[in-house]
Parts: sequence; C-alpha cells; structure tokens
Amino acid sequence: MPRELPNLPTRKDAVRYVIDSNMTDGYPPTRFIQATQNGEAVNLLEVCQRLIDKAEILEWLEKALTKYPTLVTIEDFVQWRGRDWGFNEATILNARARSQYFDQLVSRTRYVSTAS
Repeated sequence: MPRELPNLPTRKDAVRYVIDSNMTDGYPPTRFIQATQNGEAVNLLEVCQRLIDKAEILEWLEKALTKYPTLVTIEDFVQWRGRDWGFNEATILNARARSQYFDQLVSRTRYVSTAS
C-alpha cells in the first residue's frame, strides 16, 4: 500500500521531510543533504531544480531505491506542489516522469498525495 505524502507548505519543508524520512528508512541521503545544505541553501529552488533536471543524479537514486524501495524523493513532492513552490514547468514534468519511473523500478506505487 502506498504511503501518503504530507501536504507541506514550503519546498524547505519538503526537503527536510525527504531527509528525515530517508534517515528513518535507513538510508542516509548524504549527497542530498550536502547539495541542499540540509534544507538551508539560500538558492534552494535552483538546487532542487538542478537535482531533478540533472541526468547523472538519476543513477544515484536508482541504486538507492533498489535497496530502499520506500524512499521518498524531492521529485515525489515537486510533481504535486512544484507550481506552488515556484518550480518551472519543465522541472515539474521531469519530477513527475522520474517519480513514475521510480514506482516502476520498485514495481509499486510508493506515494500518493492529498495535495490538489
């Protein structure tokens, strides 16, 4: 059964949720923590867009999801709330495609959202 994503008010809250949830699942998202400065990066929007849009990041996420299929990613949030948080349309579409790919990779729907 898929987990439900909380309807968080900000992208910073989503970044912190990803970090905390991954740690709870046993996976330390070291690169994500460094890139986002633990959710405190001044340019957090640009950092997150770069992480979602950069093809090389996908390989790291594939490896992590293979070992930890319940991991939540920033893509899972951005596909639903990206517009509200200032993400550009191309990044939102990339986030949606990646999130769907991650579900296929682990052979199930990982997350659903209550955000509308």
